[in-house]
Amino acid sequence: MPCYYAAFLPEEAGCSVLFPDVPGCQTNGGTPEEAFAMAVDALSGHLEALAAADEPLPAPSDYPTALARLRALCEESGIPLPEGDIRLQLVPALEQESTLIRVSVSFRKSTLAMIDRKAEAAGMTRSGFLAAAAARCAPPPRE
Repeated sequence: MPCYYAAFLPEEAGCSVLFPDVPGCQTNGGTPEEAFAMAVDALSGHLEALAAADEPLPAPSDYPTALARLRALCEESGIPLPEGDIRLQLVPALEQESTLIRVSVSFRKSTLAMIDRKAEAAGMTRSGFLAAAAARCAPPPRE
């Protein structure tokens, strides 16, 4: 499972995440923990989309190279970098299983309504929301 450096940049409403080695891959979260979970999902999905389009996957770089790419990306995009020491965190790209399986689950009506509200607020489908919630609650399988 490849790992890529990500920059977690504090914002007023949480944290933005940029991947210097993966152009166009970015996300955010309300808390650092949420931002990390969203980063794993965004990176995995982005790499899966590249692979599905027969595009070459970018090679992960070392820390100094990733930091230099981050600075260049932020300068080109006009994104302000925080003052002081910039920290990059390795984020794993989970291998995506492409086979979808339909399942039947039971919830209380009020619980399902809450899931649907939260999924809509996050811009996700019910299935995507439940899968993301499960991924955050359970550690990824070790290979």
